[in-house]
Amino acid sequence: GVGCGGEYQDAGTEAGFGQEPTPGAEQAVEQEAFCPPTAAATQRVKTILPPSELGIPRFAAGPTSFADFQGTLYFAVNFEDGRRALWRSNGTDAGTTEVRSFPVTAGTGTPAVNRLTATPTQLFFQAPDATRGQELWVSDGTSAGTRLVRDLTPGAEGSFLTHLTAVGNNLVFFKESFDVASSATRFELGRSDGTAAGTVLLRDFGTNVDVSFLDAKVGNALLFFVRELDGATNLWRTDGTAAGTLQLKRLDAGPNTFPFEVRSSGTLALFTLQESSGLTELWKSDGTAGGTVRLASFGATRSVRLLGALGSYAYVTSTSFTTQYMVIYRVPLAGGNPTPVVTLPNFYAGQGPAFPSISAVSQAPGGTRLFFSVFISSDGPAPRDTQLWVTNGTANGTQLLRRPLSLSDEYGSPVYAVADNLVFFSAYEATGEGIEPWVSNGTPGGTRRLKDINTAGTDPSSYPRDFFRVGSRVYFSAYDETRSGQLWSTALSNTCVAPEAEE
Repeated sequence: GVGCGGEYQDAGTEAGFGQEPTPGAEQAVEQEAFCPPTAAATQRVKTILPPSELGIPRFAAGPTSFADFQGTLYFAVNFEDGRRALWRSNGTDAGTTEVRSFPVTAGTGTPAVNRLTATPTQLFFQAPDATRGQELWVSDGTSAGTRLVRDLTPGAEGSFLTHLTAVGNNLVFFKESFDVASSATRFELGRSDGTAAGTVLLRDFGTNVDVSFLDAKVGNALLFFVRELDGATNLWRTDGTAAGTLQLKRLDAGPNTFPFEVRSSGTLALFTLQESSGLTELWKSDGTAGGTVRLASFGATRSVRLLGALGSYAYVTSTSFTTQYMVIYRVPLAGGNPTPVVTLPNFYAGQGPAFPSISAVSQAPGGTRLFFSVFISSDGPAPRDTQLWVTNGTANGTQLLRRPLSLSDEYGSPVYAVADNLVFFSAYEATGEGIEPWVSNGTPGGTRRLKDINTAGTDPSSYPRDFFRVGSRVYFSAYDETRSGQLWSTALSNTCVAPEAEE
């Protein structure tokens, strides 16, 4: 439940521990600036779903799989009774409409509408029907223009597709299927232009490799990891053509090396590899063989998590297994040794299980700050503590913005930055508001609850999910007095209103 961690005492906003300030990260892009939205500007867009039958707010159905297609929000609605639908919204009740419905095919176990992926000209997604199972569909945004692309697995079985990624006007994807002869998964890379004839196999990777679920979009290509079952881990790229699908680099020849985390800025991917020895390697790739380089290696006595890139540096956290303290390191992208920036406090170190790890990271496009949440473990399933931090790559610019976030082991707080000075997340208040949406301008004093949405029932939390910006609005799903997850939004503005004038 929400309060698994017990009554919570706020320990303030200590920051800047342990190291002298380091030079600031380079700022290459002029940043948008927004005022934190008001409660009055935060409203339910439309009541779409009926009251949940589950009786547990955090598990109730709600809008999911948000996508920006030609400046309009598209999303999936998967009703608890098995009905499925593709919807769109312009932020108004009247402008929030169903595009296409998909009837129940297998009771409440009907496969979901999901994996919405927009190219400039088409919206791809997966959807089910009774005769073909869950397959690839495409839409031009209208009901008449929403259709099956191709029955990739003929018959009612359906296809399991992953890595749906827009590459130009085309979609690239993997089809994963169980191969009876080898009792293993077969990985096939495909491309679609939205027509049956233009949906083709680019490469069959067979059954003697494993394709990681991790990937990165860099430029106009998808980067993905292929691990040979007998050893080597390789980085591949595809631009949606057979000739442009190739192995970039063999990353490691060891038999038990796995990619662990990936972050992409659009022009550069950072990723970590974990070796069986316990070592963690940090890599970068610009989508070329020559630009795929190992930057650093960290020892087996600590856990390394990837934050992202700011200016000319990559940033990681390194947490000692023995001391349970987390240190932010910066690593020059041009090569050079990692150097510590700041040590984060651990108010529970030495009190039994209290290991801090990163649970979410967000950076605005071209942003010069990284927002991240820290999860501190306990001897039970629920965390001892959860915290939202921000860093600009310096000790003085690393600050604790809010604690706690969600203290539930069944709901983790999302973190979504729309600008350097505006991040959306969720946080817990023991005073009766529960877990609600929050905003921050990147300072402790500018961090506050966005709105108390769920004011009915015994669980006061709205469990916000899927913050997603389209134009001048940020949409999200929240459980409210309708007793279901509904579509909510808040308006972005450059005109600031004092918080006390909101309600």
